Amino acid sequence: MAIQNLMSLNFLVPFVAGKVNFSRAIRGLTGMPRRLLLVGHKLTAGTLALNTLTTLSNPADAVALLGEGSQLLAMWRAAKANTGMGLPIDVMAIAVGSGAVAASATISVANAGANVTASGEVMLYIGGQRVSVGVTTADTSATVATKLFNAINALGTLPVTATNATPSQLVLTAKWGGTTGNDIDVCGVYYPDDSIPSSLSLTIPAMSGGAVVPDVSPVIAAMSLYRATEIVNPFTDSANMVIFENELATRWGRNDARDGMMCTAVRGTEATLTTWLNTRNSPHVHTITTTKDLTSPWETAAMAGAAIETSAGTDPAQGPVSQLVGYKGPRQGDGFLIDSMNNLLVKGGSPLNIAPDYSGSLLRMVTNYKTSNSGAPDRSMAEMCWLKTMSYYRWFVVTTFQNQYNNQGYKLAQYVTQPIPGQKLMNAELGEEIMVGIYKNFCDAGLCQNPGYYASTLRVEIDAPNGKLKIVDEPVIVTQHYQTEVTSNVVAGQV
Repeated sequence: MAIQNLMSLNFLVPFVAGKVNFSRAIRGLTGMPRRLLLVGHKLTAGTLALNTLTTLSNPADAVALLGEGSQLLAMWRAAKANTGMGLPIDVMAIAVGSGAVAASATISVANAGANVTASGEVMLYIGGQRVSVGVTTADTSATVATKLFNAINALGTLPVTATNATPSQLVLTAKWGGTTGNDIDVCGVYYPDDSIPSSLSLTIPAMSGGAVVPDVSPVIAAMSLYRATEIVNPFTDSANMVIFENELATRWGRNDARDGMMCTAVRGTEATLTTWLNTRNSPHVHTITTTKDLTSPWETAAMAGAAIETSAGTDPAQGPVSQLVGYKGPRQGDGFLIDSMNNLLVKGGSPLNIAPDYSGSLLRMVTNYKTSNSGAPDRSMAEMCWLKTMSYYRWFVVTTFQNQYNNQGYKLAQYVTQPIPGQKLMNAELGEEIMVGIYKNFCDAGLCQNPGYYASTLRVEIDAPNGKLKIVDEPVIVTQHYQTEVTSNVVAGQV
């Protein structure tokens, strides 16, 4: 058998040459590099430069770089609590929009009579965080308001600050400007055993007045040489959604292959959510749809994005069903009914499964995709796991050829059907063997199935004049088990 020479035949000096080749050191499947990118606002106190990609793993570093109480720090903490080992979290802070106005709400404290009639507790939930003060019969509405004012400003993790409007009123103001502040939920009693003295009452309007959306274009420029497999975007206005959707469509293109997906979260009623979903159709975006929950949408999206990508790193074909650690959902009776949940799924939204303790878990992750370019209904790219599976499949096939065959000294042989010992020849038969071997690995991992069909439909051609190996295959991916139907034909007594 002829073995390829390591030294030129014209080199005559006695010598020993030794070559070590690692191109096939790793057999079987390898893990695709995955990264989670969080985009949001930092505070002025945060030292991170705007529009700069940074990997954050340490809580102290996150506080120093992003600023306590910032949107982006809350997202990082939410993601960190839901991220498995091996998934890096990157952040990028962007500026608020020019002339952005911060959202606010004025809370009024009232008491029937001069003093509180019984000692007890007064609580507020702000963005899901609980603020509580004790009250006694010596307190008035004004002293209760002052206690709440002090407690709010003492809790730096809150996304708001408090000021006194009148002795019995306090104004909550978001720590950053823009429309996202309008989604900071503020409420009084939440859990069934929450209660305040009967003589007291709190008037709590929704946060409002936040205006001007930011521009996410700097994110696209900053990540030009970077690949995030999951991006969390808190800015769900149409202008910014289109920027991200277009970028992701480019990255999924055949000449780019830096594909990733984006997670968003939108809170509203069934009507407002379906209206929003009707304007979106990207197969690369998945949206958590919530109603009357306490957790801010950007934190919900960060939790979901981290849980989704952690699950994909283990098995991209397995539908993620993780409980979102830290999520505070709607009270019992305030969540979506099953018909509403189904309508949202059909429209391209992903509602959560809300438990009796108000916690939430991922249920069925779908993309925003609903119709083909012609406007016809199409579910071919509606299931998020299908795209996650094919993202991994494409990455593995591409990197296999990059690492072992392309530009590795192989020659193309269009008419050679049998290997020649000592020669690195790429022909159609070898290309087919490579692809069938890869497919077997995916079948063994429970990601693909029916290898017989795959082999029978696989097409491999050599385009020798242009130096190309051309392959067309039909991987049969494994799908997800979401529903079970059982029919029981009863036999009573005797057969």
